[in-house]
Amino acid sequence: MSPPRKNPGGWKPPPNSLFPDLPAPLLRTAGQESSPRSKRRREPAPAAAPESQRAPGGAGSPEDGGRAGLRRRVMVGVVLIGVWGALILGQLVQIQVLDHETMVRRADRQHRHELTIPPFRGRIYDRNGRPLALTVAVDSVYVVPPDYSEATIPAAADRLAECLEVPVALVERRLRRESRFSWLKRKAAAEQVRCARETGFPVGTIEEFGRFYPGGELAAHVLGFVGADGDGLGGIEFARDQVLRGEPGRRTVWTDGRRTGRGSRVVRESRPGADIELTIDAYLQAVAEEELARALTEIPAASGAVILVEPRTGEVLAMASAPSFDPNRAGEFPLATLANRSITDPYEPGSVFKIFTAAAALEEGVTDEEEEFETFDGSYRIGGRIVRDWKPLGPLTFAGIIQQSSNIGTLQVADRIGSETLQAYLAAFGFGEPTGLPLGAESRGIVPGRGLWRPIRLATVSFGHGIAVTPVQLVQGVNAVATGGVRRPLRLIRGIGGEVQPPEDGLQVISPMTAARVSQLLASAVQEGTGSNAAVAGFSVAGKTGTAQKAEAGGYSDTDYTASFAGFAPARNPLFTGVVILDVQRPNHSGTGAAAVFGRIADRVLWRDRRTGWGTERLVSSGPRVRQLARKGRSRAASAMWSSKAAAGSETSARDLVASRVRMAEASDPTTSGTTLIAEAAATPAGLHERPVRSAIPESPPPATPGSPDGGPAGADPETGTPAPREPSLENDESRPR
Repeated sequence: MSPPRKNPGGWKPPPNSLFPDLPAPLLRTAGQESSPRSKRRREPAPAAAPESQRAPGGAGSPEDGGRAGLRRRVMVGVVLIGVWGALILGQLVQIQVLDHETMVRRADRQHRHELTIPPFRGRIYDRNGRPLALTVAVDSVYVVPPDYSEATIPAAADRLAECLEVPVALVERRLRRESRFSWLKRKAAAEQVRCARETGFPVGTIEEFGRFYPGGELAAHVLGFVGADGDGLGGIEFARDQVLRGEPGRRTVWTDGRRTGRGSRVVRESRPGADIELTIDAYLQAVAEEELARALTEIPAASGAVILVEPRTGEVLAMASAPSFDPNRAGEFPLATLANRSITDPYEPGSVFKIFTAAAALEEGVTDEEEEFETFDGSYRIGGRIVRDWKPLGPLTFAGIIQQSSNIGTLQVADRIGSETLQAYLAAFGFGEPTGLPLGAESRGIVPGRGLWRPIRLATVSFGHGIAVTPVQLVQGVNAVATGGVRRPLRLIRGIGGEVQPPEDGLQVISPMTAARVSQLLASAVQEGTGSNAAVAGFSVAGKTGTAQKAEAGGYSDTDYTASFAGFAPARNPLFTGVVILDVQRPNHSGTGAAAVFGRIADRVLWRDRRTGWGTERLVSSGPRVRQLARKGRSRAASAMWSSKAAAGSETSARDLVASRVRMAEASDPTTSGTTLIAEAAATPAGLHERPVRSAIPESPPPATPGSPDGGPAGADPETGTPAPREPSLENDESRPR
């Protein structure tokens, strides 16, 4: 091979006129293209020229790499746009096709709201049409937490808490909630709402229905109360909640994205609740509550209950429990005060239970009023137990046993009756079963079952120990004696929604003759026996006292007692039957204190209804003692009044206190503290003779009487014989305050 020829002149290939920008090495000469073998021959790669001699734009230059990177970026962008478009398309398919119904429902929930229209709660009236519970329109205050910043929350919480009378910490916590709605106070008073609006902080109000009790504490345990959500939480409000609440309505409201209302439509109107008419007499209820409150102050007593019943129908005229509460602000009172002791608290009745032992004995014919029994100097042994009387009474007729409240005489009669027969009579009188009053949580009491009536149990049950009854059971049983031997179911509701509720049929427990004989025994116990504090001048009263130790772990308390009185007035054709229960302690533990409460109530009730006529209402002959009581009653100063700091703070008669409580509410704004009341008081009728009242216990016991008529020997309790305080002499009127 010959060496290549030199190009001495530095010859360069002619430029390519068609492609002037292409580098010279890419051009071929004509001689090179003419040889076919040269086309097939593989030319050796020329040596790489130095970097400084490379032609611009040649192969492997930076410009070529930039174009390749640009193409890659374009391709990546196209791919990403395609993927993004595919995702959007998939999401559209998911929303518009696959999840179409779900999205429609979600949008509907965001823009359409179903609101409940609260119904108008039914009202509650007494038997004479006086309102006891009303429904009024009140405002509830709320806030939208996003309207408050961290800087404004402390000041807003202080001002709003002061206006609404709620804790500052509560308001601050609700202002910090992560929601668009938060209650500050439900059913606030008008003054509170006005104060909250005047603070300048953004608050809103919603009108709701609130419950208002115009009588305050009047019949609180019978009525119960209503919670913030309108649910009944006690008494009639709870037991007849479905009747009173009605049916709520529905309203549809449409809003935009800013929660601004864009329209509404009522889907279903609310149906108001039915009104309820109770058998309660507001006047008698107020009398019972005031006399019970007076007894708790004067005796004193820890708690108590009073029940008055209309004999012929079994309608409850009054049901008072103490301590009481105001249902308008029930949340401010301890839970213990909310319980209705008349139905929830069974207790051992003591000697008042001798009424039913006497009824069973006379009905079975095991004795009569004139049969004489020995009382064995006040003590009697049964097995390993000793039963005692409150003092040695000597030989007593059966009438004297009831009159003087002898435990020993009563157990001898009960032994003749037998445990099975006595148990059957107690069941017939209604003990061991709830009375069925629509109040809820009623106790059944405690009655010994079959097989548990040992001789000592028969003896103790006959005079009211070893058995537990509720006040409503006791008044139902005593009322059977007052109605000629027919046990009538107790009634508390006379009508619902204008429809009168018919009374249920009664059960003949004892014969009318036996009931009349028992009534005569009870009238004698008031006139000449242990129940003399219940006597009312001008009328005959029948009843029986009772004193029982309270049961505790391991036996009976030495200090805590239950004093009671059960009876009816007048003794013939009675106007009412009543029971008084007091939780007392030594030394003021006798049942005579409960008898005094009953006597004051009977005094006011009988004179209010003008049941005058000494001879027409008397069942037994008026002996010297009865005439003496009547003369002394007429000679007492007419200015005998009860001044109670807790009731009025001034010298006010009991009649005026009742008149101030039994009123009708004005429909203006009962939620404010200055609510006015219409002066339509159910007070004592004009010209009615207001009788003087006696003290529940004497100021100082005279030395003549050796002990309590319901305790053991020389004033001992029935089984332990612990000494009891002495009671006022029946012959010494100086023991009673004038």
